[in-house]
Amino acid sequence: MREDAGISARPLSAATWLLAAAAILLAVAPGRAWAAEAAGTVGVDDADPFEKQGHPGAEAPPLPDPLRPMNKAFYHVNDKLYYWVLRPVARGYKALVPRPARVSIRNLFSNLGAPGRSINCLLQGDLKGSCTELARFATNTTIGVLGLGDPAKHWLKLKLRDEDFGQTLGVWGLGMGFYLTWPLMGPSCPRDTLGALVNAALDPATFLPGASFLARINNTSLTLGDYEDFKKSALDHYTAIRDAYNQHRRHAVKSWD
Repeated sequence: MREDAGISARPLSAATWLLAAAAILLAVAPGRAWAAEAAGTVGVDDADPFEKQGHPGAEAPPLPDPLRPMNKAFYHVNDKLYYWVLRPVARGYKALVPRPARVSIRNLFSNLGAPGRSINCLLQGDLKGSCTELARFATNTTIGVLGLGDPAKHWLKLKLRDEDFGQTLGVWGLGMGFYLTWPLMGPSCPRDTLGALVNAALDPATFLPGASFLARINNTSLTLGDYEDFKKSALDHYTAIRDAYNQHRRHAVKSWD
């Protein structure tokens, strides 16, 4: 058998593999922008995640980080994905799509998540919150044209209850455990990793081809610059993300672990 002389297989560079992986993972990963969440700017509403808690300004207990080498490696992967893939795509998308349209798309995906938030409120024993989310869903789906608008907030003053299954597990008494960083998911812990799987199952966008990708890019386009500013202000960006995530998620449940 003749070998093709002069043609040698050259391994793909790390950057090429990273870009290829990003294209696949962006299409299937949850729509929440991990970069914005790490910077403390994630959200589809003006709801204050600290508002419902009884610990305003309280210092959260530290979150153990026994897998720091792995977590830090994934942190660097996520950081590169943000600068090499997510930010350029989001910038191009922002240039093409006017802000009012992007806000409407954000509202649409938020509205799709309302039944899941209602279920989590109910599982946490918050009947009022569950009914509020159902009322928001009914109002925004009809008057708000499938959720593109948010008349429930602006007209009826029904504020979004940003509850997920990770918070539900926390309310049930399951602690965060230890710190984790996942590619594209970003900051997490065992409790929130399990919660993310349930959240995905409850979110209709998970089952719509390309929806998670659109939600990720759209959300990132609305928070461009926040991650960069957060990184510039931190002496140790990895530690700052970990501590901000810990503080945010502990305050997101009704009591400390």
